[in-house]
Amino acid sequence: MTELIYFEDCYKKEFEAEVEETKNNKVILDKTAFYPEGGGQPSDKGVLDGSKVKKVIKKGNTVEHVVEDELPREGDKVKGKIDWDRRYQHMKYHTAQHILSAVVLQDYEGKTTGNQLYSDRARIDFDEDVTDKVSKIEDKVNSIIEDEREIKIYQMKREEALEELDPERTRIDLLPDSIKEIRIVEITDLDKTACAGTHVSKTSELGEFEIKGTESKGKGRKRIEFTLE
Repeated sequence: MTELIYFEDCYKKEFEAEVEETKNNKVILDKTAFYPEGGGQPSDKGVLDGSKVKKVIKKGNTVEHVVEDELPREGDKVKGKIDWDRRYQHMKYHTAQHILSAVVLQDYEGKTTGNQLYSDRARIDFDEDVTDKVSKIEDKVNSIIEDEREIKIYQMKREEALEELDPERTRIDLLPDSIKEIRIVEITDLDKTACAGTHVSKTSELGEFEIKGTESKGKGRKRIEFTLE
């Protein structure tokens, strides 16, 4: 099992770990600060002892680091360093996505049906068309950002999460029964949802939110693309 350092500390840029296994061009460590792709967030990139990490994949309870250069040996102690500028952008866009999803759900009853994050933009699909509400949504999101609201990350027992979380935001019933504790991301006075991604600690870190466009992708898929300046 790989210990997920980013689960507790999203701001950890460098770390030391032991190599548990190598296969083909993949390295499995006993712990990692690299985020594996998932939930619409791309995986981190960076280096392991000078070898480039080009992709990170979660397989069950382990995390595979796909490297381009020389593989370390099993049992080696290695130093990992993530591409922080890239990761930090993902953290900001993921947090902004939570804000946007919460605003559209609370104000317009639009549920998030999909999302994809990049380092310079993000897109979210909703089941409601809010094209004519773009200006109001922008204003609401930016006011929340300017409030400097705290973002807290913590664990919650599954039974408690079932009682406390909005089922329109988090489908706990879709998670495997083996998961007994849920990782929660909470934005003060706005949103509380299960999420395994990385996030900033205050909304004021995001910058100005701007909706760049809207598009219909078919029934139940009304897309909004946005940037942070």
